[in-house]
Amino acid sequence: MQTPEPPPARRSHLVGGMDVGGSKIETCLFDEQFRPLERRRVETACATYEELLDCIVGEVHWLDSHAGGAVDLGIGLPGLVDHATGRALTSNLPATGRPLREDLVAKLGRSVAMANDCKCFALSEANGGAGEGAEITLGLILGTGVGGGVTRRGRLVLGHNDLPGELGHLGIPGRLVAQWALPMLLCGCGRVGCYETLVSGPGLVRLAGRHGGAGRAPSDIARLARSGDTAMAATMREWLMLLAELIHTAQCTIDMQCVVLGGGLSRIPDVAQMLAETYRACRIAGRETRFAVARFGDASGTRGAAMLLTHS
Repeated sequence: MQTPEPPPARRSHLVGGMDVGGSKIETCLFDEQFRPLERRRVETACATYEELLDCIVGEVHWLDSHAGGAVDLGIGLPGLVDHATGRALTSNLPATGRPLREDLVAKLGRSVAMANDCKCFALSEANGGAGEGAEITLGLILGTGVGGGVTRRGRLVLGHNDLPGELGHLGIPGRLVAQWALPMLLCGCGRVGCYETLVSGPGLVRLAGRHGGAGRAPSDIARLARSGDTAMAATMREWLMLLAELIHTAQCTIDMQCVVLGGGLSRIPDVAQMLAETYRACRIAGRETRFAVARFGDASGTRGAAMLLTHS
């Protein structure tokens, strides 16, 4: 008779991080210094709230099996997450208005920390990432949408409604709208004229369409601009100026020392340098602001989620 293999020994001081998105869930087991030990991605095949709960619980069981016991857990997800109640407002997950954190605690029998995924990104980059050492850091994700988080001395600033860093939903200034005849578009938040409509990845594509580059991918827009294409160079100038104005609004509000860029558009070559140069031309005189691309890249959100129990 074959002797069954013993369960794995309990590995101490481990923590789990999970990034729950509309299309995938990334789960990672970290050691006490937040170095990744085990990682995997699965599809978010969840049409109902109950299926979403089951999917997350399944990933937690995967974490536990590799840790040799129950691990502490932090979860990042898109949308607004009320840090007091754990209720969420999500656009691509069936969890809006539901007590997600409370239900997960009941199913798992342990504490669960939860925050917006952009805030998890900001938390990660302020602790060992590109924002390390800054008193105040703005982590800004430029992808399908525009969102971010603010940290002070390595800890999240949540405010009254968990809104610090939600810069994509500020309004584009009228003088730029008039100067460039910019379109005022409906945003996914229900407002009109938000920065997200023109500064996000789809927004950059929209700007290119106004210069004869309809349908071009952001990477192609940036490549053509570098090669001397005047229309795409004009597109990039508009995009950088809009983004610099957005950063300037944040500077006048939270006065950060460092801006860390993440998301798909952060992969544009030299984007941090180009943004810093554009920002210098429009800012109020003062000390320099440091611009950097995320040190941990796409993995930063999961890493930040794992930090929620100890760093937020």
